Amino acid sequence: MIFYSVTVAKCVAEIYAEVPDPVIRVLISDSDFQSYYHSSVTVAYNGREIRYEAEELQKKKTTIRIPAQKNGICIQSLKRQDGAPVYQGSMELIPDEQGILLINELYLEEYLKGVVPSEMPSSYSLEALKAQAVCARTYAVCQMEEGSLQEEYGADVDDSVNFQVYGNIAPTDKTSQAVRETSGQIMCQDGKPVTAYYFSTSSGRTSTDEIWGGTSSSYLKSVECEFDQNAPWSSWKVTIPWTVLEERTRNLTGSESLESIQVVKKSESGAVTGLQITTEKEAVQLEGEYEIREFLSPQGQTITEKDGSTVTGGSLLPSSYFQLEANKGGCVEITGGGFGHGVGMSQTAANEMAKEGYSWQEILEYFFRDITLDRYE
Repeated sequence: MIFYSVTVAKCVAEIYAEVPDPVIRVLISDSDFQSYYHSSVTVAYNGREIRYEAEELQKKKTTIRIPAQKNGICIQSLKRQDGAPVYQGSMELIPDEQGILLINELYLEEYLKGVVPSEMPSSYSLEALKAQAVCARTYAVCQMEEGSLQEEYGADVDDSVNFQVYGNIAPTDKTSQAVRETSGQIMCQDGKPVTAYYFSTSSGRTSTDEIWGGTSSSYLKSVECEFDQNAPWSSWKVTIPWTVLEERTRNLTGSESLESIQVVKKSESGAVTGLQITTEKEAVQLEGEYEIREFLSPQGQTITEKDGSTVTGGSLLPSSYFQLEANKGGCVEITGGGFGHGVGMSQTAANEMAKEGYSWQEILEYFFRDITLDRYE
């Protein structure tokens, strides 16, 4: 893959104004984003509605390929936030022993139109949406080069938070404009696309990818972030019953007794990277950001945000920026800040920066270090 710097002469920029658009293959998850396999798939296009059963396709060992349609292909058997999703590009239904694999093949720029509104509220400022579009495009290009799903599924990415959410919320004129007006632009370092991470809200400082172990990437420096300090998710608190964590400890270690829980390690930016769980038999240390947030999941508990509003907790603690007070036999009180892994660009901060007059280029250069904005070919 070749990249052209945006600093090249105007005449060269004009030559590459029309960016060649590569094709990306997206593995479509079920309605709960829990599985890649579908027991049946109902498609609708051009006034037709067809239902395909996994058992039928398995017997015939037939892959169904539906070519791109002018008004898209609706998968009526799927439920997304905006209802049954409509996909641009072609759709493949591939029989497998576990069900039907659904793969959407389309141009990258068209794919991004389905990512941006699903990953950032369309009500955000245009410059923030442009920054999001460039992050999403850069991330997608990296995944296409890595091909982690190619061998097993013949796809580049899936449509869930495992990669980037795609097709959950329908495009708007503004989100599509953000994609169009940054067409082909990606972030690079030394001529190679960076892994452009992003997340919802910071706790006052961003993380590096050291929170996932290994050496931090040079373009992911921890930076102070006060732009989103007044956002509801900038600080929060939640209480988790001791019995809930004792049950999780039992599943984790097999021990019946939970003696203590304590933070034993933090990253440079303040994210918890070591959580020690002590039982009557042993001490176990959790070190992965995801692993820690999952163990302290506030599922079903009430989280109080900075502005006093409350939400019901999900399967992960809002972030790994927290401190806790554990009362054995009672509860664990957790006070934290931010929402998401904290690496790369804060989307809430990006929106506030845009409101203050920052351009999308300036937003990206704030969160990512030593990058160039290039065009892909």
